[in-house]
Parts: sequence; structure tokens; C-alpha cells
Amino acid sequence: MHKNQLQEYAQKSALPLPSYHTVNEGYPHAAKFRSTVLVNKTTYTSKSTFPNRKSAEQDVAKLAFDCIASNLGQEGCPLIEQDPLSSKSILHEFAVKRNLTFPKYTTTCPEGPGVVFVCSLVFDGRTYIGEVAGSKKFAEQQAAHSTIHSLLGTFKL
Repeated sequence: MHKNQLQEYAQKSALPLPSYHTVNEGYPHAAKFRSTVLVNKTTYTSKSTFPNRKSAEQDVAKLAFDCIASNLGQEGCPLIEQDPLSSKSILHEFAVKRNLTFPKYTTTCPEGPGVVFVCSLVFDGRTYIGEVAGSKKFAEQQAAHSTIHSLLGTFKL
């Protein structure tokens, strides 16, 4: 489970896959495995030893993922800032994982000089409004982006 989480994080962040190294620190008849994982040029080592490789690798994956998640909480979510056009997908995935109703988008084109679009969305009973955009698609991404920024203070994405 934890190895899967760590691998998904690496894939979504366009990082090389985690690399595990496990050693037996015990005797052949009484194994004590300790694992190390390399993720994004950072090495994490399990604090305890385990009777089998699988448990040692799951433990170090949990340690690495928890450290990374803690750092993301302090820095914000870099994927959202690097690629705001993925905001609708991220918000949709968040709704799936939290078993919430999908966002409902409403996009309008106010009258006036120039063609601009404004999008609002309803998510989890609240309404969020995005910034003005030059296309309907980008207006929806802006609304999702605003929603995610609001949610970052409430939930851990």
C-alpha cells in the first residue's frame, strides 16, 4: 500500500521511480531486514528492522511518503503551481478519493467589450469563483484552481 502511494507520487510528479535497497542485518536463521529508498535524490532509511523484506520496504515507503507529504504541506502543492491547467483533473481526483460529488461548473460570458468568460463552481456545498479568462476551458481551470487553493487550508490533498 505505502509503496504504491510513493510510486504514484513519483509518477504524478514526473520523478524517477523510487529505488529500494534492502539488507539483512540479522543472521540467516533470524533475519532482520532494513530498507532504504531513494526518491527525488533524497534517501530515506527505515528506523526499525523487520522479519521480511516486504515489511521493511513498506515501512520505509511510509516514512518517505510521510516526510514528502509533510514538506508539501509546508510548501504548498508544486504540481498545481507548475501546471494550473491540470486543476480540473486534480479536483476531480480529489472528489473521487474523498467520495464527494463532482464539481458542477457554470461558465458565463458577461456582455461588454471583448470576449471574456467567468466560471463558478459548486463543490461540496460551497461556491467558488475563478478569475476572468479568454476561453471557457481556461475559465473552468481558473475556478478549479481557486477551489484547490481554498481547500488546501481545509484538507490534505
